[in-house]
Amino acid sequence: MNWPRIILDGIAMSAVFNAVVLVGFTLWPQEYSVMFPKEIKDAAAPYVNKAEARKMKLFLYGLYLALFLYWAISAHFAGIAGFWPLFWTGYVEMTLVSVSDFLILDCWLPQKIRDRITGAEHCKAWERKEWLLKLAIPEHALGWTFLVCPIAGIVVAGLGTLIE
Repeated sequence: MNWPRIILDGIAMSAVFNAVVLVGFTLWPQEYSVMFPKEIKDAAAPYVNKAEARKMKLFLYGLYLALFLYWAISAHFAGIAGFWPLFWTGYVEMTLVSVSDFLILDCWLPQKIRDRITGAEHCKAWERKEWLLKLAIPEHALGWTFLVCPIAGIVVAGLGTLIE
């Protein structure tokens, strides 16, 4: 495995992921509330446009697909071959995305955006401790580690095997 390449790809994709998510939030701030803690989601629900929320989700799913394709092609050109090396490449790179998502989108961003979500400006869930305990830590410690990252590894390994 080519560790310097894996780490650099992970960092690059972390930057792209966070930039695209921030652009998406700029375009659809109210619709992003569907991905926030329940208290915020419920308070903002009357102001969410369902069609715009669908556009936002398609935007993000396109980002995930582009990430997986990039990782598989990059791993191929780095000379990484075989299911398990490709799996761990995708897993490690998605873990780097998870760490950057946690630091930027979960630790830093919520304090900056609370006034952009109509109806949820005064929710207790915006407080850092609440946000971290109810959303960020469970999502990244459990959800990403045991679900998202392994799925990314399998997708990258599958695509990489097809490319070989």
